[in-house]
Amino acid sequence: MLRIRDIMSRNVFTLSEQAPLEEAAWGLTANAVSGAPVRDRRGRLVGVLSKSDLVDPDRVSGDAPTVGDAMTPALLALHADDPASDAIRLMVADGIHRVIVIDERGRLAGIVTPMDVLRALVRGVRFDFEETRVPAGGTP
Repeated sequence: MLRIRDIMSRNVFTLSEQAPLEEAAWGLTANAVSGAPVRDRRGRLVGVLSKSDLVDPDRVSGDAPTVGDAMTPALLALHADDPASDAIRLMVADGIHRVIVIDERGRLAGIVTPMDVLRALVRGVRFDFEETRVPAGGTP
């Protein structure tokens, strides 16, 4: 069975919760990504910032808005040993473009994006959608 670890990107660009939005926008562009996990001062994952968050007037306000002000504070995460199809199902069901991959201690291990799925398809990987697993929070 194909696992998330088989398709995920391991080198993940992250943002600091305290970073100014201008710095975050530059970082996303320089790293050619549309969003990134956000860490707090202690290095814990606390949210995700996407380019669409940067242009949302309800999130970007005040004199010096930070990543923490504009990020989405919810993380949708799976484990590297979960079936790869779970990441795809989660992205489709929730309309998101990235699933955070965590290790057994809850630390960042990687990320799965639609581009990771496309790269796998180009390599000839087949995804098994016959499994009955449902990502956390879902119902079978």
